[in-house]
Amino acid sequence: MIPRVTLRLVKTSSLEVFWDEGIVVRVGETVVCLDPQTSETRYTHVFISHAHKDHTAGFLIWKSKKYATSSTVDLFEATSKRKVSNLRRIAYGEKVKVKDFEVTAHDSGHILGSAMFELDTPEGVVVYTGDINCVNTLITSAANPVECDVLIIESTYGSPGYVFPSREEIYRNMVKWVVKKIHENRVPTFYVYSVGKAQEIIKMLNEFTEVEVLIHPTIARINKIYDNLNIKLEANSLISAQKNDRCVIVYPHYTFGSIKSKNEASAIATGWSLRLKKENAFPLSGHADFKQLLRFVEETKPKKVFTCFGSTIRLAKQIQRKLNIEAKPIQNKTGMKH
Repeated sequence: MIPRVTLRLVKTSSLEVFWDEGIVVRVGETVVCLDPQTSETRYTHVFISHAHKDHTAGFLIWKSKKYATSSTVDLFEATSKRKVSNLRRIAYGEKVKVKDFEVTAHDSGHILGSAMFELDTPEGVVVYTGDINCVNTLITSAANPVECDVLIIESTYGSPGYVFPSREEIYRNMVKWVVKKIHENRVPTFYVYSVGKAQEIIKMLNEFTEVEVLIHPTIARINKIYDNLNIKLEANSLISAQKNDRCVIVYPHYTFGSIKSKNEASAIATGWSLRLKKENAFPLSGHADFKQLLRFVEETKPKKVFTCFGSTIRLAKQIQRKLNIEAKPIQNKTGMKH
């Protein structure tokens, strides 16, 4: 989580891009806030990139006009059990007019409904990636670069040490681990994000195994959103199904350590697993890795790049060194790097 301080990114001519409890883009009297981190923001037009909790505070802002894809709204409402008001649902490719800006949503490949935002302003095109994934998965499609003048890019895995194996290799290793644990009379149990990661793992198990998949009620509620979009996930809620010796269980990551079952063999699936190098830690991520981030930057052909959320300093330095494009991490008013 980024500390709640005002952070200046760039001012070019009359175009301003800065951090103020979210990423703010302003030209004259036209201003939008992207992924606000608090429900107390003063901005009247806010865009929410996706339904993960660290990006959805904007939905709780009563007075602001909120913009997000339908899937992002539906997933937020399913997880939070709250209804969103003062809302404009937008589709990929749809253009939304906000005073002097024209904003277009593009698929960011991160999770169902996740969006990049292209802001066509009087001073040039600004693209905010939100969280992006640059490879196809069993459920999502890779993000496509959008050419721009200014790119604001996430840098979760912006360090050179984070280069993931292919999706196929990760799936193969996960399936092998599941089969191995079942043969050992253990119950393979994944602890992962309820939105996005859980559904990808369920789909993987449906496609490549014949084991029964049992899921936490929270994940079952989210799966209904996928089912409404004809994304079929074969899994039974633990409320109605009994555990057996040939099943796999998928729990939300926050339940780890609190509901350990008999004969459980637990596992995690996250990009941070590259640091762990353990049999039960798989580098399955909804984010782009270091090489993918660099390639994405190169293909968007920006004049300036600003990094946010993650390894901002390292990624900015690598962009400048390898691509010869001006790049800076988010900075506070005194120039301290975050």
